[in-house]
Amino acid sequence: MSRFWAGAESASDSDSDSDSDKSSGDEKKVVSKVTQESRWAKDSDSDSEEETRKIVSKKDKAWITMESDAKVIKNAMKNNDWAKIQEMFDELNQKMAKQDNLIKKEGGVPSFYVRLLVDLEDLLMTTLKDKEGQKKMNKANGRALNRMKLNLRKHNSQYEAKIKAYRENPVVSEDEKEASSSDSSDSDDDDSDSDDDAKSASSSSSSSSSDSDDSDSDDEAVKKKKVATKKTKGSDSDDSEGWGSDSSSSDSDDDEDDATPAAGQGRAFWLKKTTEVVKRVKKEKPTEKKEVKKEVKVVNKISHTFVVVDDISEFELNRKIIEVAAQRGRRGKDPRELINNLLVLATASRRFGPRCEIPAQCHLIAAHLDMQRNMDDYLLLADWKACFKFLMRVMEVLETDEALRLGSVGTDYTAEIQLASQGALKPLTDADKERALKEAEEASSTGVIQVMGNLFSLVTRLDDEYTRALQKINPHTEEYIQRLRLESDLVALCRQVQNYYLRSGDKAVAAQVALISIEHVYYKHESIAHAVAKAQAFSAKFGSYLDLHPACLGPDALPLSPETSKVDAENVHPASAGGMPSVEFAGEDSAALIQELCLQLIYPFGEARVRTRAMLCHIAHHALHDRFFAARDLLLMSHLQDNITHADVSTQILFNRTMVMLGLCAFRAGLVFEAHQCLMDICSGRVKELLAQGLQSQRYGEKNPEQEKAERRRQTPYHMHINQDLLEACHLISAMLLEVPNMATEEVTSERPRVISRHFRKHMEFMERQVFTGPPENTRDHVLMAAKSLMTGDYKKCEGLLLGGDGLDVWNLIPGVGAAGKVKDMLRLKIKCEALRTYLFAYSVHYDSLSLVQLCRMFDLDKRTANGVISKMMINHELHASWDQPTETVVLHKVEPSHLQALALQYADKAAQLVDSNERFLEAKTGGSKEEWGGRGGAGGGGGGNRAGGGWNSGGG
Repeated sequence: MSRFWAGAESASDSDSDSDSDKSSGDEKKVVSKVTQESRWAKDSDSDSEEETRKIVSKKDKAWITMESDAKVIKNAMKNNDWAKIQEMFDELNQKMAKQDNLIKKEGGVPSFYVRLLVDLEDLLMTTLKDKEGQKKMNKANGRALNRMKLNLRKHNSQYEAKIKAYRENPVVSEDEKEASSSDSSDSDDDDSDSDDDAKSASSSSSSSSSDSDDSDSDDEAVKKKKVATKKTKGSDSDDSEGWGSDSSSSDSDDDEDDATPAAGQGRAFWLKKTTEVVKRVKKEKPTEKKEVKKEVKVVNKISHTFVVVDDISEFELNRKIIEVAAQRGRRGKDPRELINNLLVLATASRRFGPRCEIPAQCHLIAAHLDMQRNMDDYLLLADWKACFKFLMRVMEVLETDEALRLGSVGTDYTAEIQLASQGALKPLTDADKERALKEAEEASSTGVIQVMGNLFSLVTRLDDEYTRALQKINPHTEEYIQRLRLESDLVALCRQVQNYYLRSGDKAVAAQVALISIEHVYYKHESIAHAVAKAQAFSAKFGSYLDLHPACLGPDALPLSPETSKVDAENVHPASAGGMPSVEFAGEDSAALIQELCLQLIYPFGEARVRTRAMLCHIAHHALHDRFFAARDLLLMSHLQDNITHADVSTQILFNRTMVMLGLCAFRAGLVFEAHQCLMDICSGRVKELLAQGLQSQRYGEKNPEQEKAERRRQTPYHMHINQDLLEACHLISAMLLEVPNMATEEVTSERPRVISRHFRKHMEFMERQVFTGPPENTRDHVLMAAKSLMTGDYKKCEGLLLGGDGLDVWNLIPGVGAAGKVKDMLRLKIKCEALRTYLFAYSVHYDSLSLVQLCRMFDLDKRTANGVISKMMINHELHASWDQPTETVVLHKVEPSHLQALALQYADKAAQLVDSNERFLEAKTGGSKEEWGGRGGAGGGGGGNRAGGGWNSGGG
């Protein structure tokens, strides 16, 4: 039978079993009473009066489980059990993530969770400061502590605002408020319960009548029910308190229980209750504890600093350096404290000479370089300057005594480092001291100082950190400018290291160091490099330019004449008496420097990769300074374009930069075809990616995160970027000057179109398909609109779109004094010449003769230039005509190819198309070089170089 309908029977059975003395009338009353209440009471009420079963919703159950996990974590925090803390913290976070929607509905993150995060932060900081306590931890606790140290800060960052608000105004829960008095209250409750039980037991034993027994048992049952309801309500209020709900206090619950004993049972259990809102008073945390913590921290810092005694020996100092250096990378060791200790030892080692000082300086540099946490971080400016200063000190010592040489440490030194890191370094003995003295005497006779690492690795690492910092820092900040000022210092350091290796006879390493110097020089134009060097010399002599008095920079700031003996204070400011500050600076010839390093050091003694990179830098520097033919000859003689696809990625990026700079140089020199051939392969594709000047947006996600990170590490610093607007303008204008006359030829002849620039034609076709063409907005639109005007012979509008006031403004980016004006004049002449060629191609079939004077007037050309353009067209069989010198006219001939000639031309075009497609297919499939497949161009980027080479050989003579 169901328990719901068997309530009366079970209750009567229990009553009959417990009290056999009761009368039948009393039994009927009890049965009827229980039968009425069991309809609405809980199931557990029918079993026993002490046990109460509570029906909890899914929402309340989730809250209770999360708060119970928080209580478990707090108990583990009291026991310093980090393994349990870490395990339960992960479980709690998973539950919080699972109940995210519920938490948002209830008003956000619960207060007990924020309080737990704050307590965990405080405990973690306290535990990390206790070094002795960490050593005593077992492995499980140590691993859990390290994991919490790594994860807690990252996890708490998303709750930073709530944690800050809690720290400013903490809310103390009822559990924490009564934690100190909980034990005493529990004991009092137990005593009172035991007293009541004793009283009820004594009264039951003393009384003899059944009525007194019944009354005593009823009183005892009511008391037990009161205690149970108090405990249940107290737990419910504690649970709801952590979620910021406004529930009534335990005192009010007790009062309600006294007034209505059956408020939580029967029908009243399911009725809605009215609760009173009680505002909690927020207590302020005392600030005395923070001040005490700060004082303790300062005392600890002072206690860790040590001083070297004056009577220490060289052997003991070296021993101490080994002990301190062996602590690098140890868990729990503060790297700043390690650097400070090494700095004290390195300063003390100067009194014992270079043999003791240089190893200490090398350990100190390595400790500073350890401040970089991972591959994507960079050294702070202070750490980089410290490394540079210590390296310059090492070079100063080595230059003072040129007989000194640096060597690698032996196995004994490495073994001592290992023992010291494990704390098992043996104490000094007299035999060890004597052996160390003998080794020092032998080393002093040979002049070799044993150090950890070598100079080349330190300089390379310093250069990498410099480049990485420029990659990561925002280029529009002052910090980027401060980093750029260090480049000249880095080049000076490289030259000193290069001279040291030359003295040592290691020319291969000297060539690698020389390459570092070249890579920091080749991309600067002479005018810019001279201005930067002069500004640095001015700053070294007079300080910052902003700190100068305005009077010495004004128009009256002129040097005093010899006739003037004193300053007229009424007319001249005293600050201008000394004249405008200036420095006499003779700039260094960067071209001569690169030439010397390449020819005398790198090309004869460098490795293959070093020679390749040096030659690319040499070519780029020639191209930057408008020495096109020297750069072209060096590129063609080196055959770099043939094997560049087998080089590493950074070298391929340097090759792309060199080809772009060579194309810009050809454009500035007016060599349109050569410029187009150099720029065609790179500008037709992903320019940003090929030049490492940014990440190209991937439509379908071709790269995984690791590949994207590797590409970010290869990015070129911002100050070395080649302006993409200028690059696009030069490429499209070159294609326009070549393609517009070619497109005019196709309109009047039936020959198959000979495409020069597919990239340009694609954009022209897209523009012609547009129904409405608005005004030009970017570089491409300006060039395409200018090409459309040039095709109709309107060269003036073409000039206005490219060179006018409303045209392109990229020409001022060309380096060099007056270079922008020269380029504009060259383009005006080229546009007029191509407009003349286009006119002759398009309309020569309609004329029998043309007047030279009329053509010069139409296109604003002098006779010599127009005569040269027309004569060249006649020589190349582009125009079938002849000159009539007395009348200065061009006599046009009607020459139509025969049927056989037309078929031969078609056959030649198809054969050329077949050869071109085969070359492209073989180039894409095998990547073979010239020697592998008959010398028809190179692979990858080499194809463009060879095609450009053919044009150069034909027109460069």
